[in-house]
Amino acid sequence: MKYAKRLRERFPSLTLIPEDLFFLESFQIKYLPDRAPQKEFAVLLHAIPIIKQFLISKYPPIEPFINSIIKKYKPLNNQILINEYCRELLWEIADLIIFNKYPEVFDSHANFNWDINEILPAKSLAEKIVIDAGAGSGRIAFLAAPFAKTVFAVEPVSAFRNFIREKAKKEEVHNLFAIDGFLDSIPLPDSSADILITSNAIGWNLSAELEEIERIVKSGGLAIHLMRNLNLKIENPFHDILISAKWKYAFKEYENSTEIKLKYSKIINKK
Repeated sequence: MKYAKRLRERFPSLTLIPEDLFFLESFQIKYLPDRAPQKEFAVLLHAIPIIKQFLISKYPPIEPFINSIIKKYKPLNNQILINEYCRELLWEIADLIIFNKYPEVFDSHANFNWDINEILPAKSLAEKIVIDAGAGSGRIAFLAAPFAKTVFAVEPVSAFRNFIREKAKKEEVHNLFAIDGFLDSIPLPDSSADILITSNAIGWNLSAELEEIERIVKSGGLAIHLMRNLNLKIENPFHDILISAKWKYAFKEYENSTEIKLKYSKIINKK
């Protein structure tokens, strides 16, 4: 299991149940063939067939994968073992569930420790249009909003968008707007942003995401990608691509005893 242990440690107070899979959105179901351990997933689908029906109905392209694993792995008759397999499956994909079911818990546990002036000078945001792309619970958006003219939090998970809107209303932040979109498909016109910032968001479809950022940001505007590396022995897998001759991002590293913070920045130059 790649993620289960880490997610259990991060969210120790949460209880997940198989029916939580009904919270998944179609684009999240798309990730299941890569994220879900096959045997555990098959056991759950055999035990609760309505979840299979829901997933296929929500995202039809997953049907061949689901049919293949339920054919490969037979049903179990031991309920204790079934429950154990279901728990392992759910915790391996727990982040996808928590995004939708518990956005406020995700926000409260977010390990976001960037100061605005580490990202860029706050005064440089004045009268600027800023995009927080892949916004999640909107940490970047709320950090930029007091200084910027307008901030768009672009986020595909509807629960996160609702969380951002409710928080903005509660805190009387009137220049922040949460909109549906992906990093490789941002629903805004060409050259519509002065600054675009991501935080641990790029990499699902990296080349297309970087191309979309070049489209969205004005010539002379700024693209910034913030990342964390919790394992000090493992390099960021996107580093070589971002600093390559094709993309030409500058790189800065902030290190402490438990993690490395990485910042990649680039002034967009449109010829």
